[in-house]
Amino acid sequence: MAAIANIGYRVDLRKPDDSQADRDRFSRWLSFIVCTIVMYAVPTWLLWYWGSLIGHSTIGGLIGFGIGGYFASAIIPDHLLINNPEWTGYVTQSMFGGEMVPYGPGLHPSHFWEERTKVGNYPLDVITRSFLTEITTPGSRIVVRIEYEYALSLRNLTTAIGVDQSTIEGGLIGFIQSFLISKCSVRSAEWARSNVDALNQALAAEFMSTEVNRRKPGNFEKSYGFVTVGIVISGIAFAAGVQDALNAVDEAQSDRKIVAALYGITVEELNAKMASKEISQEDFVKMLDRAMTMAKEATMNVSVVEGNAAAVLVDGGNKS
Repeated sequence: MAAIANIGYRVDLRKPDDSQADRDRFSRWLSFIVCTIVMYAVPTWLLWYWGSLIGHSTIGGLIGFGIGGYFASAIIPDHLLINNPEWTGYVTQSMFGGEMVPYGPGLHPSHFWEERTKVGNYPLDVITRSFLTEITTPGSRIVVRIEYEYALSLRNLTTAIGVDQSTIEGGLIGFIQSFLISKCSVRSAEWARSNVDALNQALAAEFMSTEVNRRKPGNFEKSYGFVTVGIVISGIAFAAGVQDALNAVDEAQSDRKIVAALYGITVEELNAKMASKEISQEDFVKMLDRAMTMAKEATMNVSVVEGNAAAVLVDGGNKS
């Protein structure tokens, strides 16, 4: 388990281990041993007995043992053993009662009456999902970007396989949105933007297992069979309309600073003069147009100077 304290982001990426899968291991080992002994012992004894009737019991026993080995090699891999690669789970179904049984990575004994199909293989790799959620805060609206990482829980694999990806993501998004709304809707947008670390820590505490209870599945894991690997807010921005309004306010403030500088007064003095009509809105616009014209002429002069400099360099190169 790793922790990145400066952003409140935790990663709980544990390699799947078969010990997390819940099943009766003793009875399966017993079944495997008994079936293996029977597959070797029965043909060996029968052929030994028939061979003894004609005076070749040893040869008969060896032939029977070979036949037993043939049956064992054909039956054991497909009916008495489960062999899973890394980061893979497998689910069998009992022919008696339909009980589903999970298996983790590695080689494991099983009952011969457990049905196996190709669809029983389930990858335990991490799935990453990004989404946006819009939250209305007092006086504004913000858009929160969430990066969510999750994987099938081996200890709840039989639950997870009954839930498709659209269902889990729909439920997950709803849970996270509801949680963030409860945290941010009573706060200002500025608070949310400046407290991403605290929100990340709250999300981790709500949707991830802690070091203390990591052996005990949380509500989300028990309900859906998926475990949260990581959850983090990657960004908070104002909603599009709000951002446009803020940009307009910034631009208006910038214009007042320019006009005040041309008048040789402070912005506060400019506001007072405009309030008293000493400087009219028409005067303000004219002064702002003058500032824009001056800025444009300065740009043109710079371009002309650069052009003349280039011409001088060319002429000088030709003369030489």
